[in-house]
Amino acid sequence: MNTSLKALAVFIALAGSAWAEDLQDLPDDTLLGEVVTAIENGEEERLLDLMREVQARGLLMFPKPQTCTFSYPDTEFFGNEIFRGAVRWGFGTDLRELAMSHGFCGCIYDLGSLDAFTTERVDKPAHALTAADFNTMRRYRNADWNTIDQRYATFREESCGA
Repeated sequence: MNTSLKALAVFIALAGSAWAEDLQDLPDDTLLGEVVTAIENGEEERLLDLMREVQARGLLMFPKPQTCTFSYPDTEFFGNEIFRGAVRWGFGTDLRELAMSHGFCGCIYDLGSLDAFTTERVDKPAHALTAADFNTMRRYRNADWNTIDQRYATFREESCGA
């Protein structure tokens, strides 16, 4: 009987490693499909094995949150937080309004170029802005900033689920 238990233990160990090897051979989409099947069938042990393989492969079950970032030219003008903020609010106001008019839920900075914005306002690209341009940038749509920002937040919540 002792020999039977040893044989059973060896069989289970071999079957377990064979199962693990089989998981490694599955294509990613099949593996993820097997995860769904295991969940639907309530196969807890199998699901655990599958999820370990998903983790080992670094597969994502859910998309990463999209980040919306923007970088400014490395200049003296943009090194000044107040100057940078004035440009950001004016540029952002235009982009938010454009996003709402097009029903766009992605990153607003994908909708326009900072150089095009500054060229339209002061006839020079962003990297060429100087302190003399600050007042023009600060006054641009200043009265609209808060209203459009609030409308955009409502738009994002209602239309984009954000």
